[in-house]
Amino acid sequence: MYKVLAFDNDKAGDKLSHGDDVFHEALRKQLEYCHVYKDDQPLYDLQKIDNNYTIKTSKGAQDNGFSELFFNFNNYDENDDRTLNLSLIKRFGALEIEELTEYSIVIAKLAALKLDMQVYVTDSRIRFFMSDLNNVHIVEELPGREDSTIITKDFLIGIYKGDVKKNHSIPLFSEIFFVQGLADGKDLSEIKYCQIEFDKIIGIGAILDTYNKIEALLAGFGIECFLKEHCSRYSDEMLNRYFVLKKRPADANEDNTCICADFIKLYVIPTFQMMQIPLKETVIDDEFNSQMDEYYEAVFGDDKVLGVLIRGTDYKLTEVGPSHKQASTEILIPKIKEFMEEYHFDKIFLATEDNDALDAMFAEFGKDKVRVIAQERFSVSDFKNIHLIKDLEKEKRTGEDYEAALEDITVNYFYALRFLAKCNSFIASGTCSGTKMVLGFNAGKFEHQYIFNPLTE
Repeated sequence: MYKVLAFDNDKAGDKLSHGDDVFHEALRKQLEYCHVYKDDQPLYDLQKIDNNYTIKTSKGAQDNGFSELFFNFNNYDENDDRTLNLSLIKRFGALEIEELTEYSIVIAKLAALKLDMQVYVTDSRIRFFMSDLNNVHIVEELPGREDSTIITKDFLIGIYKGDVKKNHSIPLFSEIFFVQGLADGKDLSEIKYCQIEFDKIIGIGAILDTYNKIEALLAGFGIECFLKEHCSRYSDEMLNRYFVLKKRPADANEDNTCICADFIKLYVIPTFQMMQIPLKETVIDDEFNSQMDEYYEAVFGDDKVLGVLIRGTDYKLTEVGPSHKQASTEILIPKIKEFMEEYHFDKIFLATEDNDALDAMFAEFGKDKVRVIAQERFSVSDFKNIHLIKDLEKEKRTGEDYEAALEDITVNYFYALRFLAKCNSFIASGTCSGTKMVLGFNAGKFEHQYIFNPLTE
C-alpha cells in the first residue's frame, strides 16, 4: 500500500505523473518512494509500505508460524463489480477517513460513487483524486456520525476488537478485494475453482470449519472449492475414510483455479469472521456417524447429560485473538455447578485435551459423575519449549507410529464432539473450532447453553 505524504524534495525518489491510475502506475513500476507531479507542479509523495508490517511485532503470528496476514494486492481492479465485496461498508451511511492512503482513497471512491455514501476527510489533498462530488466533504474535524464507518490512522482490525465500525485501510481494503487477492493476477472471468491448502500445523477441526466457511464464502462469487491432495498432516486415506470433502474436479487447471494456501488472510476479513455457517453432520462419513451414535447410547442411555468443552494447553500459551481467549477451569466450575443445581443433570460429559482441567473436574464433581473419552491429554508443563499440540505429538512419535496415533487422536476428537452435540445442554470455555462444530452438529437443540465470551466477561 502507498501512503500519501507531503511533497519532500529532500528525499530521494522517482518522478511520477499524477492521474487517475497513479497508484496502478506506481505498482506497475514497483516504486518504493516517488514524487508526484502534475504539469511539472509538485503535488505529493508516495511511500510504499509492506501490507504485513504488523507481523514483525505479533508474538501470536510468530508462534503460529504465520508470515503474512494480508494479500499484497500488486494487481487489483476497483471497477470489477463482480469481485468486489462491499457488504460491510454497505451497512453504514457515511465514511470518515483519518489518514490518506492508496487504499483509503480507493475505498472513498467506491463509497461515494458506487454506494452514494457521504465521505468526510480532513486532508484537502483528497481533491487530487476526487473532485466535484457533492457527497465528499473536506472538514477540519471528522463529524463522528453514528452511522459512519471509520478508516483509522492507527493500525486496527475492528473485528478483533468486537467492533467492525473502525478499521485501518489495509484490513478494510482486504475485506473488499479478497477475491482478487486469491486470484493473484489471474483472469477473474476464467476462475471456476479454488484449491484450498492447509499448513501442517492446522488441526482437523480447523480444517473442516475453515473449508466449510471458505466454500460458502466463495459460492457467492460462483467459485467452487476443493481440498488439495496431501496438503495437511492428515493422510488423504484417513480424511476420505471419516469425512466427506470434495476432490479436485477433472477440468480444474492452472488458468481456472485460484489457490487459497494462506487461509489466515481470510480470518482478518470481517465478512469471513462474521459468517455463521454451521458445520453439519453430513461432513462426517455415514458409517462413522452411526458408530458414534451407538456408542453414546451405550454409555449414557436415558441419562440427562451436561456437555462441557474446556480448551486449554496450547491455547493458554499462544497469543490468540481477544475473541478466542478461553476461560480457565476455575472460572467455568461455578457456572457448571450452577447448571447442575438448576437443571439436575445425571452426568457430565467432559471433552478436553488438558490434563490439568480433567484433574480439576474430577476433584470437583467426582469420577462417578464425570465421563470422558479415553484420549491422550497434556498439561501446560509439557509445553516448556513447544507452543502447539501438533509439535508435542511429533516430538513423542515418528513415522508410522505418528500416523497411527494421529488417526486415533482424530477419531477420539470427533467422538468427543459428537457426544457433546448429543448432550441435553452445553457449556464451553470459549470460541474455538470445537465449539463451532458442536453447535453445528447440535443444530439448535440444546435446552441450555453457555459459551464464555472474553469480550464481555
